[in-house]
Amino acid sequence: MAEVTTRPQTAKRGTFVAAATRLRSVAVATFAGLLCGAVALGVGSRLAMRVVALVGGDADAGKETDAGFTVGDVTAVTIFLAFLGGAAGTFGGMLYAAMRRRLAWAGRWRGLAFGGLVLGIFGSPLIEGSNPDFAEFGIPIVNVALFAVLFLFFGILIAPVYDDVQRAVAPPSTTIAGNALFAVEGAGMLLLVPATAIVMAALIADGGDAMKVLLMLAIFAYLVIVQQLPSLARRFRPAMAGARRREIIMSIIPFAPPVAIGIALDVRELLAIF
Repeated sequence: MAEVTTRPQTAKRGTFVAAATRLRSVAVATFAGLLCGAVALGVGSRLAMRVVALVGGDADAGKETDAGFTVGDVTAVTIFLAFLGGAAGTFGGMLYAAMRRRLAWAGRWRGLAFGGLVLGIFGSPLIEGSNPDFAEFGIPIVNVALFAVLFLFFGILIAPVYDDVQRAVAPPSTTIAGNALFAVEGAGMLLLVPATAIVMAALIADGGDAMKVLLMLAIFAYLVIVQQLPSLARRFRPAMAGARRREIIMSIIPFAPPVAIGIALDVRELLAIF
């Protein structure tokens, strides 16, 4: 009788731990992405603007950018940009969590490899050919390079920060502490994910390119969900550190469609700027 009673309890604990494990993965990815995005994309973009102002000299000082910022004026706008960078970073964190196994071949350079891939795929929404600021202020090629580097900076940061956060967050358990951690992570996701989605939606809507927005969302979904399918994993197994060239190529083949689309969009934007 005791054995029959124990089985349902064990099954419930197993279900809880499985759900908590998935929630923990999302929580770790989004929190690490939030921190790195605020620094690399938020503060980093403000520093890039400052460099653009220095390169442009006195001629550009005090002018207003297309986004409504004043050239050379480092103000509370930095906090606003850090918030936006953190919001974008939460999506970047989920991307890194989804892609990191396929980048294991890069070893300690995995973060840089991730940053390069993200730049190739998602560079066009940030480096917009329709934005007159790239050509109007400073030197266009320097401006593009400064903002392109932000993707690489984010990749370099997210790799160690993700690992540190993952080690810091206790693994799921059915103890009181485990239940409390599950509740905190759940509450954080309920607050963070919708808020981030709203911020990003408002930011994207301001750009006015609905088709590009839908395409970027489709690519994001592909990277997070589709390329995780067991059938794809069996056919194109992730290559570990020290793998041969053929194994590395087979490992990253699932990234080929979004990379090709992303680079085509990047080239289109660059041609519009130059």
